[in-house]
Amino acid sequence: MLLIGHGWIYPTDSSLNVAISQNEDVSPYGLILERRLPGESWTVLDDQLGFPAGKHKDVIITLSQDNLAANATYRLRTNMEIYWDSLRWSVKLPSDSLRQVELPTTKSELRQRGFSKLEPIKRRRPDTPIYRVERSQAIWMDLDGYYTRYGDVAELLHSTDDRYVIMNAGDEIALQFSADETPSPDMKRDFMLIGDGWVKDGDFNTAFSRTVRPLPSHDDIDYRGPHTELDQDPVFQKHPNDWRRFHTRYVSPKPFFQTLDRESDSANASPKQ
Repeated sequence: MLLIGHGWIYPTDSSLNVAISQNEDVSPYGLILERRLPGESWTVLDDQLGFPAGKHKDVIITLSQDNLAANATYRLRTNMEIYWDSLRWSVKLPSDSLRQVELPTTKSELRQRGFSKLEPIKRRRPDTPIYRVERSQAIWMDLDGYYTRYGDVAELLHSTDDRYVIMNAGDEIALQFSADETPSPDMKRDFMLIGDGWVKDGDFNTAFSRTVRPLPSHDDIDYRGPHTELDQDPVFQKHPNDWRRFHTRYVSPKPFFQTLDRESDSANASPKQ
């Protein structure tokens, strides 16, 4: 038996995580599944269920036959801010009815796009991007450093190897896959996109929040640095040719601050009489 939860978690950021770490009385914990026993007490069935990591996410919880009982009452609890849009039951299908096929990528193009419209702007609901450009100018402080130039990036996305596309806010990657094989009439085809990468923002409590460097690596999961010159960075030293062929687009936060100054001057300008 499967319990399928669809929902989202109100996200933290680096500053909130720092505040949480400074609270010695309460620590966040993930989902705990419990079953009620006679006498109104509860027994823990699983306390390592994680949480919906993001928005519009599904959590699949397996209930073994030993934990199923007629007219039993179950509960999910956590001390995190999670919103469930639906909780449903299902059953497992035989594994021999599933067939997994890896589709080759026929096109991988990095390009500039701008910033999508977000709906709805309400704190208690996940903001959902509408695929329509609302603004092209930067809306956050850009991190200083070299990003991947626009164009074909298939070579960088071929495997998990610390060779990656370095995207800036407002960029997008357009992907095309070859799916010529038509499934048989008794089968339904779904698509799953699997990605491996990192995200970094400009929060002042984010490690090295003003620069692209240090370059992330699977060998340094804690992102400890240190911040060095580019030619001394371990990832650069493993793949120096990538910075000659791909990562040639230098981005500075200066245009962002210049835009803020212009908008501030415009807002403070006195109306003409």
